[in-house]
Formats: sequence, structure tokens, C-alpha cells
Amino acid sequence: MTHLEDYIGQFYHRLDIHSPTQLTIDNISQKLEISIFYWDEPSQALFLKNHSFIFLNQHLLPKFQWQEFCHELCHVLLHAGDQMHLPYSFIEYQEFKADNFALHAAAPTFMIKQLELPSSYQEAVQLLQNTFNLSFSFACKRLDHYIDNHLFTSQMPL
Repeated sequence: MTHLEDYIGQFYHRLDIHSPTQLTIDNISQKLEISIFYWDEPSQALFLKNHSFIFLNQHLLPKFQWQEFCHELCHVLLHAGDQMHLPYSFIEYQEFKADNFALHAAAPTFMIKQLELPSSYQEAVQLLQNTFNLSFSFACKRLDHYIDNHLFTSQMPL
């Protein structure tokens, strides 16, 4: 397991989240006391007087809102500072980290390990899409991460 996978597993266990059905914007935001707002602008996180807010684009389909929420959740949990005042390279770094975090938060490794993944790549992608409410491209990226980190490495001799 990677450091991020361990972190997300421990994070969800602390929130008493153990199954994909518990992975919802409402459930997680309530447990963390994050205010959620839906608006016409791109999704973003905001911090004001020790309170966190996540603004999600209301025109996105629910699966895309879920993925955006996981991205913004990373900013809430792990990032500090106003990106308006950060160097561009640091903003890129934070966005890359938030994209990677979102992949793992939306479909946690410990939950994927509980699934019986089909041997067909397409069927495995569909299972991730249906189980975790993901878009096709997001599910493909997540499955690729899982395969690279867990299937090939666990079969390699020492």
C-alpha cells in the first residue's frame, strides 16, 4: 500500500466509512462539518474563519460532482493557502496532488480489494463505475493505478 492509500483507509475508518454506499458527498461533508454549496461556477474549496466550504458546479452529473468533491476534499484536508497568492508551479503541484487524491478517495484501495474484479479490463472498469459512481475515464485511471500498485507488484518475485 502507498502512503496515500494508507492515509485514505485510516481517514475513512475514523469516519466509520467502510463500504461504497457510505461514500457520498452528504455523508462525508456532514461527518467533517464541511458546508457544501452548488453553484454555476467551477468547483472549488474555500476556508473562512476556521470553517471549510466546498462549492460544486450544479450542472455536473452526480458522478462528476462526486469526483470533483473528492478533488476539493484534498484541498480541504491537505492544502493551505490561497492559490491566488501562490506561485504557478506550486498551484500545479497542489492540483496534481488533488487529482491523485481524488482517484483514491473516490474508490479507496481497501474497498477495491474487497471486490472480486473480473479478469476483463472493460468489465473491471464497469464494476468500478457502478460500485463507486465514477465516470468511464475516471474508472479507467483508477483501475490502472490499482493494477500498477497491487496486481503486478504483488506477483513479482523478490
